Amino acid sequence: MLGTMSRALWRGLAHRDGVLVVAAHQARGVANLAARSFAAAASPTQQQEGPKAALMIIGDEVLSGSITDSNTGFLAKLLHSRGVDMVHACIIPDDKREIVETVLRLKERVGPDGFVFTSGGIGPTHDDITYEAIAAAFGAELELHQPTVERMEEHYRQRGVELNEARLRMAKLPTDEGVEYLFTPGLWVPLVAIQQTYILPGIPRLFQQMVEAHAGRFKGPAAHTRVLYSNMGEGDLAIKLGSVAAMHPAVRVGSYPNVAWESDASKTPWRVKLQFESRDAAALERAVEAAEAALPGTFTLSAQAA
Repeated sequence: MLGTMSRALWRGLAHRDGVLVVAAHQARGVANLAARSFAAAASPTQQQEGPKAALMIIGDEVLSGSITDSNTGFLAKLLHSRGVDMVHACIIPDDKREIVETVLRLKERVGPDGFVFTSGGIGPTHDDITYEAIAAAFGAELELHQPTVERMEEHYRQRGVELNEARLRMAKLPTDEGVEYLFTPGLWVPLVAIQQTYILPGIPRLFQQMVEAHAGRFKGPAAHTRVLYSNMGEGDLAIKLGSVAAMHPAVRVGSYPNVAWESDASKTPWRVKLQFESRDAAALERAVEAAEAALPGTFTLSAQAA
């Protein structure tokens, strides 16, 4: 969500509680924007809240830079469009204790109505321990799931590939009362859901296909958005914009400079994008009106022109 992110997050990666936190600027569509946000701290009575979500990326290969994560941005954008507030994302190694501790901490962070997602660590090799760790975290058993085995048998038979012991590891799933196994058309791998924690593969194509297939589970009250543009420098408008944010705590206010302006201002119609977002439509309009009054020269653009 915009406006509540700290400057440290927008600059790159930050460490929190010993865990590497993913900056929100990995989301799609912001590759050409350097982002900063101005927001006032708001109490729950001032700002409508939706269900919260957190994502845990699991994999030594991501931490080493061998693989680049693209699931964070995808998930953040999808959840945002469905009224769910993604409040945390992190990358952790293939370490059972750390997975257990992190998933329990994230469960506490998002609350009983929130969602935790995991990405990675459910393959056939020795370091794929996500199912085992999540089962341990919630006191569940790890057992061979026969419906998954049957789907695997059909999948590998059609490809002339042996369903060996290593591959069968991928069908040893957490088993407990309330665990759900959600299948996606065209895929054998299930989306395992245990206590509002959704266990997903790290491969972006599979991750995205499975989340989209079950997106109806993840929804909250819709947010409203308004956008203004300015050709003032961000440093010139920062103080006044911060005052607007402080006076309208039910609205998230974000400022996003257009880096293309610095290289060739003649090729872009705006220098700074100001985004206002709230679940309270009336509060949103008041904040936009206040910004327009405080920052003369702001303007709107059609989606095509922007």
